[in-house]
Amino acid sequence: MKNLGSIIERLYAARKDSPQEQLDLVIDLSRRGFLHQVVGGVALGVAMSLCNHKSIADGINGLPDMGDSDRSNLTPHQADMLGKQVILQIYASGDMLEDFDCLDYLNTLGGNLVSYSPMAGQQFNFYLIKDKEINAFALPGGYICAYNGLIYATMSEAELSSVMAHEIGHVIQHHIFRNISVANRAQWLTIAGIIAGALMAPIAPGAAIIAAQSGQGAGIQSQLAFSRDYEREADRVGQQLMYQAGFDAHAMPEFFQRMQDAYKFNANDALAFLQTHPVTIERLSEAEVRANHMPVKMRQDSIDFLLSREKCRVRQLGNEDAIKFYLNALANKRYVNIDAQHYGLALAYFQNKDYKNSILILNKVSSKSVQGHPMTLGLKAKQLIAVGNNKLADTLYDQALQDYPNHKGLWMGQLEFLIATRSYPKAANRLGILAQTNTSDPDVWDQYAILYSDGKYNQPIKYHYGLGTEFYYIGNYKLAMEQYNAALKLKPSKPGDTDLQGLISARLPEINAKLQLLRQ
Repeated sequence: MKNLGSIIERLYAARKDSPQEQLDLVIDLSRRGFLHQVVGGVALGVAMSLCNHKSIADGINGLPDMGDSDRSNLTPHQADMLGKQVILQIYASGDMLEDFDCLDYLNTLGGNLVSYSPMAGQQFNFYLIKDKEINAFALPGGYICAYNGLIYATMSEAELSSVMAHEIGHVIQHHIFRNISVANRAQWLTIAGIIAGALMAPIAPGAAIIAAQSGQGAGIQSQLAFSRDYEREADRVGQQLMYQAGFDAHAMPEFFQRMQDAYKFNANDALAFLQTHPVTIERLSEAEVRANHMPVKMRQDSIDFLLSREKCRVRQLGNEDAIKFYLNALANKRYVNIDAQHYGLALAYFQNKDYKNSILILNKVSSKSVQGHPMTLGLKAKQLIAVGNNKLADTLYDQALQDYPNHKGLWMGQLEFLIATRSYPKAANRLGILAQTNTSDPDVWDQYAILYSDGKYNQPIKYHYGLGTEFYYIGNYKLAMEQYNAALKLKPSKPGDTDLQGLISARLPEINAKLQLLRQ
């Protein structure tokens, strides 16, 4: 096959063939190396550089900057658009988790790790995938996704940091340019659906062709692995980053070894991790040797990590099994932090609609660091709402947001509460502030659109403006254009409508330019 475009056309042309013929085609393309070429380029740790900084490898064990020779194939703007389009398709598939507490933590942790790299100051975005698999992957533009199962499976914050730093290492080393540099500029955007499907599709060749037909991508899970050289290189960069951020470098080989040991006992989740992390004896040995040359750092796990892991544990096990787990752990004193266990048990009870026990258990939290944590305060507010004490819940949100004005889980929780209880003036006031302080956050505009929809405040121009701006910031420029045009067709009837239409008109040329790039 000469290029990805011709292969994609062949896949599309096969949409009318029989299922067996489609399966034969996928297998044939797989043998020719196409799926490995595309999927291998974007699986765990797929990445590229957003800037012209020299690679961190120049200062870490003399690593070469492997991606520079291919970087001219994709501009930073095009890379960001590609990564954004893949993320958009994963959102559309329903596989993203919108747990704002955990997302706050992941972005804080990831941002801290990136700050020690040559890409410090560049925009990285971290997401959470619903799946129970122990896995993670990165995309062009600095978009990194961790699975719920990964956070649940880590024994310490250092272990989680080792995986996230490994991903960042792939980004820094521009490995994506080595794997799919044969594609031209237009084809990068064409294969966004294939990338998304490859990362999220079930482990079955037949699913690949189905996903390709629907634009969601194709892939075979066994082909999602990077080369050994890339993995070892990302290990070296990642270990240095996590160490500079204050974590013990031994956590990386320890976590990989634990996954290897779990696989011996047929743990399917660990198998998924190993399929995209080809762990070898040499790789483990090298990581351990490097760690031995770095003084041990005994860093205590943060409360953010401990509580986030318990939220992931409840999702992983399910409410009833999580309750059994926590009761057993507390009875046998098998835990690292008793208050984190109480938080997890209270959360499981709450989600199981046992509000009495949820409140009882959360009141057992004794340490001030957990009592006053925004995740604990958010759960307390939801408990109050569940038992009908709305006034006290609103007061608690107000007090908590004074202490943690940037904690997204709190202000999202209060916004949803205010809109649900028809406290529209206060919701409008808060959204007005957030629209200024968190302008590029699509979730702000999602709540903005909900507030001004016809079933709520009923202000059509603001509704279409909010929805259009949400689509704009998540990268769905086609739908953004549709909503903006709908807003421009309406006659201004409320204060501020004319100003909003002016803002929309000023943004349309930019959106048209982005749409033109996507059509190329």
